[in-house]
Amino acid sequence: MLSARLFALTALFLNVIAGPLPAGPPQPDHPPWDQVYITGINYAGSGCPAGSVAGTLAKDGSFINVAFDKYIASVGPGIAIKESRKNCQITFQLHYPPGWSLTVFDARYEGYVKLDPKVTAKQQSTYRWAGLDPTATLYSTFAGPVNKDYTFTDSLISSAYVWSSCKGVPGALVVNTQILVDNSKNSKGSGMITTDAIEGKVIHIYGCSWKRC
Repeated sequence: MLSARLFALTALFLNVIAGPLPAGPPQPDHPPWDQVYITGINYAGSGCPAGSVAGTLAKDGSFINVAFDKYIASVGPGIAIKESRKNCQITFQLHYPPGWSLTVFDARYEGYVKLDPKVTAKQQSTYRWAGLDPTATLYSTFAGPVNKDYTFTDSLISSAYVWSSCKGVPGALVVNTQILVDNSKNSKGSGMITTDAIEGKVIHIYGCSWKRC
């Protein structure tokens, strides 16, 4: 009887020490922030002359903020057709550690739009990682009559995410933006999508997400 009880206690002890170990602290879902930063920005296009663009990466790596000083598209009597569409391609040189990958999952836009009846406007951003094929597109449209400051967010579904390399080499995020106004359904109508009337800037904010490779 004693030996049976001793055997049972020994088995119980072995089960206890062989059980699952306490879980450690949860691992962060992002790389160390002091290893994530922008090393350079290049841009060119009809909507972003030299000195008119500023870009920053949030300290927590959650978004990239781009501000435009002279990004204006307009149509109407006496306005040259080339003014109806403006574009700007921006390349961000991003530094981040190996073992992590980055994607842009949404874009928030701030600015001003004024359109006569039947005049429309569109704002679009496509982005890709230099050297990689996938491209994602985010866009929003407006239809006149409208006259307002605007703020809106476009989001990608997860299957459309475009992820960066996991190699930890400097990654180049290429963002091609355009704004355009169309009065083909009202040739005498006027319209513009332009700078914010208060801050003097059109602002794009790109939400970022990280994953371990």
